[in-house]
Amino acid sequence: MPDDIQAAFEAETARFREVLAKGRSTNQLALFDLLVERSRDQRSPKEVEIAVALFGNDATLGSNTDSGVRVYVHRLRKRIDDHYQGKDGPRLTIPKGEYRIVLEEVEPTERRSALSRGLAGLSRINPALGIGLFVIACATAVLIGWNLLSTSPTPASGQPDDRQALLAASSEPFKPLIVVGDSLLLAETQDQRSVRRMILNPAIRSRDDFGAYLRANPDAFYQLYDFDLNFAPISAIEAAWEVQGKLDALRANDAPAIRMIGVSALSAELRETQDILFVGRLSQLGVLEPEVFSGSRFRLAAYDRLVDTANGPSFQGQVYPDERLASQKDYGYLAVRTSATGRRLVVLGGLGDKATAAIVALLNTPHEMAVLKRKVRGARHFEAVYEVEIRRGGPAQRKLIAAYPLP
Repeated sequence: MPDDIQAAFEAETARFREVLAKGRSTNQLALFDLLVERSRDQRSPKEVEIAVALFGNDATLGSNTDSGVRVYVHRLRKRIDDHYQGKDGPRLTIPKGEYRIVLEEVEPTERRSALSRGLAGLSRINPALGIGLFVIACATAVLIGWNLLSTSPTPASGQPDDRQALLAASSEPFKPLIVVGDSLLLAETQDQRSVRRMILNPAIRSRDDFGAYLRANPDAFYQLYDFDLNFAPISAIEAAWEVQGKLDALRANDAPAIRMIGVSALSAELRETQDILFVGRLSQLGVLEPEVFSGSRFRLAAYDRLVDTANGPSFQGQVYPDERLASQKDYGYLAVRTSATGRRLVVLGGLGDKATAAIVALLNTPHEMAVLKRKVRGARHFEAVYEVEIRRGGPAQRKLIAAYPLP
């Protein structure tokens, strides 16, 4: 580096190190010091080098060393992003695909929002975790597109306009926010030093759930750790990319881009100012769950079971499909309602991923939407449950089994 840039780099790393030193993680501070030191090298350190520096020679014996290092680097990258949020001028960063600290200049006009930085950070998470970490997000954006389409006063049954009628505009301007269901992802360790694997427990969807789980299972206190990571199924993310592309084609040139976030990032302010469109597993509704099922005929009795509280039937879905079975059943849920803040709340979900995908695909079939419209007698607000049959080697088949108007 030129002398002036080197001096600025050293000054900025020293300032941030003081901030980091106030935290409780000695490993995070050690990782930062290592990356700063190795940033002067032409070759950035390999994961095994970082693991040995942080955890000692025993790290080379673990099969999950690389994953543990990536988790630590992700947390450090997030800490850096949080520190510089809303600030202009020089900032430290960990480039994608490299293990080094660099100093970059970000102009105010180029600074990304906190949400977009969060999305970018999630996209850097190691795909080798094998579980589609990307909490941010997913989408029912097709619904938005349909709300932007013009409609005739008397649409013919079975035409795309029937979808517009079902999703009638609210009294306020439509300001959609796509929210994907996610759950807390936990790190499992046996020696309290290296991460053995990342796990998802359907019963632990939030930090409050995690606290309750630890109180009930004290032996897990030194085995499970919260790394501030969340999990969203890859099928939901694929649906998000598909519908986002369709939505962007309908969006006016001067209209703001449609944002997508994980439900774990949904704040009270966003719920008050945005129309929420949720897509994902019903067990991953998070803070939206009480509102979604308020006044509903249905109740989520377990992560894989939906109950009709009026008539008594229970619908249990195959959340984790068994490849050995030729046919399995899942259940999807579609709802359009007004939230407690007066904004619109739309849910395209399922007990499992297959049902979620089937509900999203439902919106591409105008004749089925026309059937649903007749079933709820043209009500603007409604809820519906579909039985989804998953056949090995064939497309999923869905059948409307219940539909009711909502207040």
